[in-house]
Amino acid sequence: MFARANPQETAQLIGRILTAAAVALTAAGCTYVAPAAQPNNPTPAVSGASTPGPTPTSVAASWGAPLSGRFISQGTRTVGVVHIAGTATGATLTLEGVSTTPNPDLKIILNEGALSKDTSGDMVVQDPKFIDLGAQLKPGPGSQTFELPPSPPFTIRSVTIMDPRTHIAYGTADLTPDPTIR
Repeated sequence: MFARANPQETAQLIGRILTAAAVALTAAGCTYVAPAAQPNNPTPAVSGASTPGPTPTSVAASWGAPLSGRFISQGTRTVGVVHIAGTATGATLTLEGVSTTPNPDLKIILNEGALSKDTSGDMVVQDPKFIDLGAQLKPGPGSQTFELPPSPPFTIRSVTIMDPRTHIAYGTADLTPDPTIR
């Protein structure tokens, strides 16, 4: 037997799918093409000029780095710490001492929302905006580090370990500024 889906949960799922599709399309390499110069208004040519790319400091700052948070269990017991820190080339997300129920499909999800209690008292991230890092969580406790894209499309407030097949959040860590991380 199949259980009937709650309309609010269905709407949230559709929102997550649409957001993930938008992020995937954006990350797939959409490029800007400058409009052609008009005969009455020619574009001046500048020899040897280049558009500066983001600096490592600006990339880390765009993530709000340095940040950290401790995982709170949701669907199953989950412990550990997450850090977002600036690097020479941008920013990284590091999981330290993370332990949860083994599952080969677990993913790292970055959320715009933070943890809060829903009407039934469960801890959930209610904001539907998220980024799937596309990285699988390696089984077993220990540290894992992931490179972050140059700039998030929104402010990242929490990190979730999630099974995308079942849509079960194993645990979430709210992020706060952490000046002790370099």
